Amino acid sequence: MLVLALDTATPYLVLGLPQAERAIRLERRHAEVLWRELEAFLQQSGIRRQDLQGIAVGRGPGSYTGLRVGIAAGLGLARGLGLPLVGVDTLAGVALRYQGQLTVAHTTRNGLCYSARYQVEGREAHLLEPPRRARLEELKAAGRLVLDQPPSGQALARLGARLLQGGEKALEPLYL
Repeated sequence: MLVLALDTATPYLVLGLPQAERAIRLERRHAEVLWRELEAFLQQSGIRRQDLQGIAVGRGPGSYTGLRVGIAAGLGLARGLGLPLVGVDTLAGVALRYQGQLTVAHTTRNGLCYSARYQVEGREAHLLEPPRRARLEELKAAGRLVLDQPPSGQALARLGARLLQGGEKALEPLYL
């Protein structure tokens, strides 16, 4: 299933397909460049919008404005192209860049962080501790600590395809 993933929950704009991905650190400028980068990404990947079979959007946790930008873009694309849409876990997308037990965390501007703990085996990220918000200095990492890294666009696309193939079509932002 050819699923396009997009995530704007972190300082990165992440775009993904099963065979390609792009991550650009933008801080808070996602809305300014998302459409231009998306068109360039699809063109460079040799994919036409009509080839897509679904859209996966990073549902966070993350910046409120960042989540809104990504969700609005995903909804617009899905409705405009008549495609199913599903939300995917942003932190799991980061975890899937690694193997073993790890704590994934993204810092916020006010000294807090969003974190979750995973056990990653192959292409599966098993959630050990659900996402939560805490002060960065209170973070107790188990296993490897992965801090402020972008999610894998390819992993988000795979997660989206798996959910859509299983009949899931829900997108609920994770605001903490």
